[in-house]
Amino acid sequence: MRERPRVSVVAPVFNNRDHLSLCIESLLGQRNAGPYEVILVDNGSTDGSLEIARSRPEITLLEEAKPGAYPARNTGLRAASGSIIAFTDGDCVVDPDWLETIQAAMKDPTVGALVGHCRFPRHASRALHLLGAYENAKAEYVLSQCDRRFHFGYTNNMAVRASIFDELGPFLEWKRAGDSELVHRIAARKPELRTVFSDLMRVTHMEFASSRTRAKRLNLYTRTNSKIETFEELGLAQRIGVLVHLARRTLARRA
Repeated sequence: MRERPRVSVVAPVFNNRDHLSLCIESLLGQRNAGPYEVILVDNGSTDGSLEIARSRPEITLLEEAKPGAYPARNTGLRAASGSIIAFTDGDCVVDPDWLETIQAAMKDPTVGALVGHCRFPRHASRALHLLGAYENAKAEYVLSQCDRRFHFGYTNNMAVRASIFDELGPFLEWKRAGDSELVHRIAARKPELRTVFSDLMRVTHMEFASSRTRAKRLNLYTRTNSKIETFEELGLAQRIGVLVHLARRTLARRA
C-alpha cells in the first residue's frame, strides 16, 4: 500500500518548455523529504510543455482549460492529498532540500504559510541579482517586523497547510495577487497562524534574466495587490527599514 504523501507539490505549467525539464528534475530529486507527490497542471500550453510532462510517469499531470495560474493551482489543490501544499511554477528550479526545509519549518504549529528565498539564474544581469537581494530582504523584513497589512505572498515559492484551504477555501481566481490575498485571508480569519519567510527555502526563477523585465512584473504586482482591501503598500519608513535590513544581511554574510 502506497504511503500517503506528507507534502503535495502543485505547479501550474504554461508554455514553460525551455525550463520545464529542469523544474521536474529538481522536484523529483528532493532529499530527505519522505513521501511526497508532484502535481503539474497544464494551463493550455502550445509549445510542447504538455509532451514533456507526459513523458514523466512519476508525476501526476492534470489539465485546466480556464486560463490563469490560480485556476490551475486550484485544480491541483483538489487532487492533492498531502497535509502541506508546496507551490512553485513550471519555470522554477527548486533546491534539493526544498521540501525538507518546508517540513522542518512547518513543525512550528503557529506557522500557517511559508514563503521562501527566490533567486535568478547565474547568467542574469548583475542588476537583476541586486534586485533579487532587495526582494528577499523585503520579504524577510516585512513578514518578520511589519504589521500584517503590509504582508504578501508569492506562489513561485510558497507552502501552506492543507487545513487552511479546507477551512478558508481555495485561491481567488484573479489574474494576479491571489497568493497575497490568501495571506491576508489567513491573517483575518486565522490570526493565531503566521506567514513566515524562510531564507533556506530556495528556488531559482529561470524566466528572468534582466532587471527591466523583472521590474515590470513587480510593478504589475503592486497594482494588483491594491485589489486586496486590507493590503497596504510600504511607506517610506518601511522601505528604509528594508534597506537597513538588506545592509545588515550583506554585512553578516561577508563577516
